[in-house]
Amino acid sequence: MVLTPRLRSHIADPSAVETDMSSEPNVSYSSRKRHRSVTYDGFPELPTLPKLSGMVVLEVFTHRSLRLACHATYGDNERLTVLGQHVLGLIITQLLFTRKPKLKRENIEDLRRALLSDEIIDVWSRLYRLRDELRYDSSFQPSVDEPEQGRSLFLAYLGAAFEEHGLIDVQKWIRMLVQLTVAVMDGFPTIDFGDDSSEEQAGKRLKVEEASQGPSGFSLNFVPLGKTSVKHYNPYSSQPTPPLSAPPPIPPPPPPMPSFSPNPLAPAQPNLAFLPIFNQTAAQRGMSVEYPAMFTGPPHAGRWHVMCKVNGIEKGKGTGSSKQLAKEQAARMAYFAMGWAPRG
Repeated sequence: MVLTPRLRSHIADPSAVETDMSSEPNVSYSSRKRHRSVTYDGFPELPTLPKLSGMVVLEVFTHRSLRLACHATYGDNERLTVLGQHVLGLIITQLLFTRKPKLKRENIEDLRRALLSDEIIDVWSRLYRLRDELRYDSSFQPSVDEPEQGRSLFLAYLGAAFEEHGLIDVQKWIRMLVQLTVAVMDGFPTIDFGDDSSEEQAGKRLKVEEASQGPSGFSLNFVPLGKTSVKHYNPYSSQPTPPLSAPPPIPPPPPPMPSFSPNPLAPAQPNLAFLPIFNQTAAQRGMSVEYPAMFTGPPHAGRWHVMCKVNGIEKGKGTGSSKQLAKEQAARMAYFAMGWAPRG
């Protein structure tokens, strides 16, 4: 299975999905039919997926079954799924909160529950054909098509997009996707989520506030990303307690890394579980893989040298304190040498 992107790319046009404001903000939607049967090609002008760098893509599309198979600590998409779950909940709640006309608390909760259901998020995963890129152990094949798996995969991609692009860009993407969903599926009211310009202005306000606070500042006031500019009530701000001493300055975070093709000569990370991914890809392509190894040096401080040969041709080398580390490094180098790595 190859990581070369086959994900569909659609140009999103926000004006194509603008809708009129609903005149029924107090109607309960929990008892309505959630959606009608639609084909996965029936969504017009599906918003384009945010682009990810090569190594992040590999983590997004690695199922936990591969990590379990090689006893690694991490390297699959479970951590990104947790991040994406909370980011999506925040975005959808904020979109419903700033909706015009305003919704009651129970209506916000009903719509939020519907939009965050496994069924809806799995539909989004299928629309983008994310399962086409998923890597997993063959023993997990029966569970891959379950809605819960589609939901986890979409949330992992969202979490990675949030890490690389930030909240503003991800919020634009989800806003258009949600607006398309409520326009195509039954059981949802007509919703006005505003336009991109309001989100850009909110992003500028957020950056200005962060700059004025300095690297050690932290604000408990949430800046809404919609049209409203009212800050949430902070019960702790009425009687602020001055700090005993100024905390040491925190160094600014490094700039975001641009998309790039990973260096095949970089040392392997054992927790990334590169070896089973390479072996699986080679097996699916009908290629034979060998790992001839050699040990040099004294027994207590020697080094292992491993070659990775594909169809008898050397494609990678690895060196490490253990045979497994050297083998992992050789497989990683061969993976990029074969041209199987994604293009960031």
